[in-house]
Amino acid sequence: MISLDTNVVLSALDNSDMQQARAQRAILQAAGRGLLLISPPVYAELRASEFWEGQIKPFLRSTGIRVAWEMPEALWERAGEALGRYARLRRAGQLPRRILADFLIAAHAEHHHLAVLTFDATVYRAVFPQVELLEP
Repeated sequence: MISLDTNVVLSALDNSDMQQARAQRAILQAAGRGLLLISPPVYAELRASEFWEGQIKPFLRSTGIRVAWEMPEALWERAGEALGRYARLRRAGQLPRRILADFLIAAHAEHHHLAVLTFDATVYRAVFPQVELLEP
């Protein structure tokens, strides 16, 4: 099973995004490997989009992409630990600033033994080395 990151879904649906074709191909290839899921943080980020009703919701429904809602306490603890470690690495080097949702997405994938299809593999790799990362 593969968890989709917000950036891949939004790129696949945005006609003005230069990475649209890459994102669409990657989603199709991922679907060939098995069930596609999104985590609750990805759902919330997608739900915040102005394109939710017109594009995103119909896309999720038509492709059968489901939300894996389970996020137990251990997952939240792992996300917090990873966020702290990432912040220390970022202050010591060149890593970009990230938000909590990124670490929840990766911790969710780690907890459920999912691969993550993302444009942010470098970020996740820094603190979630055991999570399988797929890049479009």
